[in-house]
Amino acid sequence: MNPQLIQLTRQAVTYLQQGKLDDAERLLKQVFKLAPKHPEVLRLLAVILAQKRELADALKMIDSSIKIDNKNYLAHSNKGNILKDLNQYKAALESYNRAIALQPNYAEAHNNKGNLLMDMNQLEPALESYNRAIALQPNYADAYSNMGNAFRKQNSLDEALEAYERSMAVGGSIDPILGSYVNLKMQLCDWEGIEDLLSNIQAGDIQRKDRFFPFNLLAICDDPYVVKQVTAEYMAALHPVRSDLGSIPSRPRKEKIRIGYFSPDFKNHPVAYLMAEIIELHNRDKFEVIAFSISHDGLEDEMRQRLELGFDQFIDVFGKSDKEVALLSRELEIDIAVDLGGLTEGTNPSIFAFRAAPIQIGYIGYLSTMAAPYMDYIVSDSTLIPEEMKDAYSEKIIYLPSYQANDSKRSVIKGVISREDFGLPSKGFIFCSFNSSYKLTPRIFDSWARILNQVEGSVLYLYAENNSVKKNLSQEIEKRGVRSDRLIFGGRLTREDYLSRYMVADLYLDTSPYNAGTTASDALWMGLPVITFTGRSFSARMCSSILKAVGLPELVADSSKSYEDLAISLASNPEKMKAIKNKLSSSIGKAPLFNSELFTQNLEAAFQIVYDRYQDNLPAENIYIA
Repeated sequence: MNPQLIQLTRQAVTYLQQGKLDDAERLLKQVFKLAPKHPEVLRLLAVILAQKRELADALKMIDSSIKIDNKNYLAHSNKGNILKDLNQYKAALESYNRAIALQPNYAEAHNNKGNLLMDMNQLEPALESYNRAIALQPNYADAYSNMGNAFRKQNSLDEALEAYERSMAVGGSIDPILGSYVNLKMQLCDWEGIEDLLSNIQAGDIQRKDRFFPFNLLAICDDPYVVKQVTAEYMAALHPVRSDLGSIPSRPRKEKIRIGYFSPDFKNHPVAYLMAEIIELHNRDKFEVIAFSISHDGLEDEMRQRLELGFDQFIDVFGKSDKEVALLSRELEIDIAVDLGGLTEGTNPSIFAFRAAPIQIGYIGYLSTMAAPYMDYIVSDSTLIPEEMKDAYSEKIIYLPSYQANDSKRSVIKGVISREDFGLPSKGFIFCSFNSSYKLTPRIFDSWARILNQVEGSVLYLYAENNSVKKNLSQEIEKRGVRSDRLIFGGRLTREDYLSRYMVADLYLDTSPYNAGTTASDALWMGLPVITFTGRSFSARMCSSILKAVGLPELVADSSKSYEDLAISLASNPEKMKAIKNKLSSSIGKAPLFNSELFTQNLEAAFQIVYDRYQDNLPAENIYIA
């Protein structure tokens, strides 16, 4: 290339490094007109296309570059990234290996290979790749951060925390891993040193909202407007609207509405436990239901097998690109796409960015707005999203009489269960909370300590497997003037033993701002009362919705102080506690919370209304099911 073209290319690289993709592309296209077969120009254009998520075109462009220069290790590494994003894992691995063979000391290829191996759930080989990248480039912040993610997936939480801290220490900006770091500290109940971070996050003081994973906000922030703002920036950056497939042509009205349920959790998972019977109960005269399973986990477990029988079609789309899944959904003429995952682990929000169906609805798996223009509706009830907070959600709202689906075929435990079976004292009041440890906050722990201090002889039974979690919580309760032996920890159990555990406790204490969901309805199903207090965000109002749907609004407090007073009052008044349990026992068989048939009818009524509006060329609007 002549000097002018070289200068333009260098300037394009600078723009690319600054994230100015349009400017970089503009310059490279100028160079391309004069040097259409220059492999470096083709490679850089492929990188830009990949960053714009135009993956099919990016793959063609990088192949053109490699065809001209097959020895360019950067091109092979770039191709690996593109293939990885297309979920073509085997081909991606070959490209990374080719890059490494050409340049064994290229640290980024080892790091990228590690990311691929982690996606393939090959965690030990992934860690080996990250270690190799760090050996070649000791201050490689991203490799340390990715190593932390792998350790976390391996449930090696202390090692993960060390890796995150090392990433920040060697100069990595805290912003890209801020959410992961804080969430892991919360998961370990290691609150030391993050008080200011928690306060800043709660106030929305996050420098790079586009890099903060919104799920990590839900256990920290009780302001739905902050959650919406952070989520909107994150989604715009990582899952923007995609017009590749064009708009969906109008379809004639059908006798049966075709519903597509999309989830990585069609297996032994809380989402599946809640949704299984709803799928089975759908009126097949009016609806056809199709599963799009985006995970290979749990292929042999009993819930997966039950769901495969429950759907009219069960399609495994693992390994397909987001665009391919959206296209398949269009080809099957799915009328309503229901996203059961949102921004939880294993989900693919960009499926909906490509517009998988004319109507797209979020439900049950993710307790917040997706803040994305392509999500049309969110399922809720009037407790979860009061009228005055509707504008904290980008979606139009489907107001059902009650929000949470349930399975009335849940196990019923028979036989005598004793406290001793679970290592609990034979006397004294037993509070419990089996929420995940990342939902525990210093503030909720303050409340629990005050409750224990006021109820003599009581203990608090918690779910915790990690030894660091047990150690940290024991130290925290001692700081609050309560002996650590009043905390009793239980680990992971079989489904039947897990449900049995609720039968030996006296009262379930909810967390905030991320409430119990499935665990709350499981507790109630087993006859264990739950108390909560109502926050502002969706996740902080979940348990309030559940308790109202089971007919126990008196167990919903309006503040943390009222919540503490309620817990102390119930634990100190056996007759009052007995009356609550009797009321719960009598309502289980008739309360809306566990009436799966009624819930399905209400959900179908909402589906019919949104479908009719679409057919009548009416825009999405808030829907109220009486």
